[in-house]
This record gives sequence, C-alpha cells and structure tokens, in this order.
Amino acid sequence: MILSVIPEEQSAGRDVSFALSGLTPWQPVRVSVSDPQGASTLWITVEDVNILDLNGVEATTYTMYPTESGVLDWERYAIQDEIGDWSVSIDLNGKVSSTGYSLSKYPLGCLETASVGVDLTVYSGSGSPIYYSDLVPTALVADLQEHLSDTALLLGQRTETEVGQLPDVYLMANRELMEQVGSATGVTLGFEDGYYKNYGARPGVYMRTDLQATVVRRLLTHEYVHLVFDGLAKDRQLPAWLTEGLSRYYEYDIALSGTRPNASKLRLFTDADEARAAAQAGSLFSLSALDKQSDWNSRTGQQQISLQYGEAYMAVRYLNETYGPLSGKDVVLEIGRGFSLPDSIKTVTGVELAVFESQFREWLKVWEDSDRAAIALYLSAVETLLLEREAISDKRVENSAISKSADQAAISRLALVRSAEVLLDSLRGLSPPEGTLAVHLEAEEYLERFVEWLTLVLSQPLIRRIQAMEFRPGILDSEPPIDGGLGCVALPL
Repeated sequence: MILSVIPEEQSAGRDVSFALSGLTPWQPVRVSVSDPQGASTLWITVEDVNILDLNGVEATTYTMYPTESGVLDWERYAIQDEIGDWSVSIDLNGKVSSTGYSLSKYPLGCLETASVGVDLTVYSGSGSPIYYSDLVPTALVADLQEHLSDTALLLGQRTETEVGQLPDVYLMANRELMEQVGSATGVTLGFEDGYYKNYGARPGVYMRTDLQATVVRRLLTHEYVHLVFDGLAKDRQLPAWLTEGLSRYYEYDIALSGTRPNASKLRLFTDADEARAAAQAGSLFSLSALDKQSDWNSRTGQQQISLQYGEAYMAVRYLNETYGPLSGKDVVLEIGRGFSLPDSIKTVTGVELAVFESQFREWLKVWEDSDRAAIALYLSAVETLLLEREAISDKRVENSAISKSADQAAISRLALVRSAEVLLDSLRGLSPPEGTLAVHLEAEEYLERFVEWLTLVLSQPLIRRIQAMEFRPGILDSEPPIDGGLGCVALPL
C-alpha cells in the first residue's frame, strides 16, 4: 500500500490531493485526518457539504472503496487548514496505519502593514492591493487576487462592459475582526459576510474568509459585481432587488465557469427552489417591498433574508432569460441616465412594471431547470431498475426456501440470471445526461457484478443441460412463469 500526497509541497489554505494504491478492489477503506493538535477533522464533499454519519452527526471518518485497479483517490478541501504537521489514518479491516504531511505558509514576498481598526498586512502582487488579517492563509490571499482578476475579465465579457481599476480588498479571518474594521471605516455591520464600500476613507471590498472555499470566492465576486453596476448606474441608487439580484446572478454565473461548479449549483438551486415555493404559496415579497436597501438590510430573520436573495436572483434571471441576456444591465443604464425604475423596465421590456412583476410570478411558479429535469428523469429510471434488482434478490431468497428438484432449481436460477441481464441491458439503453456519467458507470458496474454473482452457481455443464431441456415438451412449462411484475424474462421456476 502506497500513499501519495499531491503536490509534494503543500500550502495552508489550498486543497491537498491523495492517491492510495496497492489495495484490494472494492475493499472498504476508512480514512480520517487529524490536525496539528491531533484532533480529528470533518469531511466535506466537492459540493462543500459536510458528510454525516449514520446518526446524522458530522463525520470525522469516511469509508471509501478502491477501484478495480486497487487505487483510491480523494481530495481534502483545505481552505481553513492551518500551518503545521497533519496526519492521515487508514483503516483496512481493523488494521490502522498512519502517515503525515505538512502544510506551510505560502510565500508572498515583500509586504507592508497598515492599521484599519486592526493590524493588516498589505499584499500588492500583480493585482490590486489586498489587506489581510492574521489567520487568513497567505495562499488564499494570492488565490483571491487571481480570482478577482479572472472575475473582472469574465464579467466584462458577460456584460459587454469595459471594467476599470480593480478595487482594494480587505480580508478578515472572522466576523469579530470584520466588525472592528467596519467600525474603523464607518460601517455598521448587519447580517452580511461582505460588503462593497464606495465612499469615504478606504473604499473597497470587505469580507470574511472563515467560510467554505466556494462561498469565499462567490462572496468576492458578488461584491465586485456591485461595484461594476454601481458604476454603470453612475452611482444613482439602484433598487435593492435589482442590484442584489444582479450580483447574485453573476455570482452564480461566474462560479459555474470555475472549479467545483456543483457546489455553487447546489446553492443556486436552493435559492431558486425557495423562491418558487414562495411563489406557489403566494408568500413572495412584492418588488416594492424589496426596493429600498435600508429595508433589505433591516430584515434579520434567516428565512426572510434567504427569500429576498432568492427572489431577487430569480427576478433578474427572468429578466435576462425573457428579454435578452443584457436586459438587467440595460435597466441599470436607463437608471443611470436618470430614469425611474418603472420607466426603465418599460423601455427595456416593453411592459409596465406591474405587468412585469405579475408575469415574473407566474413564470416562477412553474419554473424548472431543464438540465436538472433531465437528470431527475434519468435517476428515476435508474432507481426503478435498482428496485427491480431488489425484487430479483427477494425472489432468489424465496426460491431457496422452496423444495425443488435439481432441474427445477437450476431453471429458477437461470431465470433470475436472465432477468438480471435484461435489467443490465435496460440500463445500457439509457442515455445519461451531462453530469451523470460517473453515476451511470457505477450503476452499470454494479449490475454487471450482480449478474456475475447470480451466474456463479451455474456451471457450464448445468447451463448446457438446461438449454437441452428447453427442447423437451412439458419440461419448462410444467410450472407457472415468474411474476411478470419484475419486467424481466418470464421463465418457469
């Protein structure tokens, strides 16, 4: 058994990949990771979701299965992992072995310091200055500077807008430090984890970093989008639902073009589903209730906060998908020319604001993502096949409990094999939508092994004997056929 850690030199704040080889195929492997203090750490998926154990508790140990080649690969999403010596424990059938790896501080080069309520380090690098507090991983600082540059390029392409100078960015390791910096710059922090400040001393993007990896990047994107559209509006006040909806819209749009898109897609669907459920229940906010930024910021209930973001996102999505991908930007430009929101909506869409809102609500009630609908249909078909596989297993147990002659027992076994083969052929006949290929291959491999398992009891002489019996009248039709409810080959038992 050989464990490889990639890259060879790991920096705190960046993901670490592992490859374990020399294993027995499909043998369960229990893996846990301990921090420099020896404490077991939580497992998180590629979708930025904590894995739970059978008791619903966040898991510190995860069971995985090597491939047919005896190799097991996984990745640790380590944005919050600290500098120091870490260890990996591997449990194979109760035999535990451990190995270590080290996380170091990423070198940023020549740095300065500044005091903004708390002491911050200043990193210029190749982009706009980034101010960061203690406990913010230096690798994350460098990565976010690159992310901001990439975001500006993508947003410029998406909106056909020339982006200007990138803002200064202030990164705080936790909310307490963020509140201290906010107080020093004249900002009273509400529920937000980040904000964009375009007035007074030290304008820029302010945000915390003690969040999941994709959340941190989307947060920076969100605040940068505010900056761009405030500029297009010539700093005229935008309706809260429009500015927040645009920021949410492009936050997701850009995240889906980056690494680990499924993590952001999961949050996108959460927003969309919550807004749709509210539309169906008649509990959406009116757009006028989401007009003032002061009202938006004053809401403190998590359900209300979540709904207003989801509704604003879907309102902008409806605007862009119905009237053209630049419609949201065009409304902002109209407001920047001094027109009211109703006039701007009428100019861009051709309908009154009240009609736009009514049509949006009706659209939202029946909305469904076409890609997700295709995946749901495919998974439903797979689930049906797996239920039929269970029925075959149940029939096998039932047959084992019934006294039969050797010939009839052999025929029963062959009937089950052929039924399983039909299931496998049915699965192979499905066309997996994009994003489900891995699931499809796993299901196919699973049913292949199920067929192999059922076939083990059938020797070649026995199969030839059964085949010969098929030509003897009265032999195979002496008993009723297998229950057709399996949707499989109907052979007698």
